[in-house]
Amino acid sequence: MVNVIGLGYIGLPTALMFASHGVEVVGTDYDIERVNTLKAGRTTFEEKGLDELFQEAVSKGIVFTTEYQVTDIYIVSVPTPYDKFSKKIDADYVVRAVQSVLEVCLEDSVIVIESTVSPGTIDTHVRPIIKRFAGEKTIHLVHAPERIIPGNMVHELLHNNRTIGADRCAQG
Repeated sequence: MVNVIGLGYIGLPTALMFASHGVEVVGTDYDIERVNTLKAGRTTFEEKGLDELFQEAVSKGIVFTTEYQVTDIYIVSVPTPYDKFSKKIDADYVVRAVQSVLEVCLEDSVIVIESTVSPGTIDTHVRPIIKRFAGEKTIHLVHAPERIIPGNMVHELLHNNRTIGADRCAQG
């Protein structure tokens, strides 16, 4: 099972794409209203092909919740606001999401960071959280830089190649 964390412009289409292709997916978001809208059978934004993808994913059993799930794969796709004053990305949502994942994840879980982050963020913010909070668990850390233009997600998820980076493992 895959738990996609963050059901916005990147996370929702990602979760739907996996589910529509037969992967067991749970989509998690802290926004109860967003989750309730999805559970009611409606998407939360418009994009070409999204409604059809949503219906296909629902028919394949995608689940939406505000609770992090016990699973072995997590895709973190949460907001990373840009601070115009400091000209830096705020990684707080990513850090909090990873901390929450570490509370429920299994040994040998894979955590994929798909949120937009600045170079070095994995080393300065994410890896230290894993070392501090993973305990004795072995966690596999992956970075899949977001390279998708909102508004064209469905097409790009189907047709664009992706580049990822992975650690052998990151132990707590």
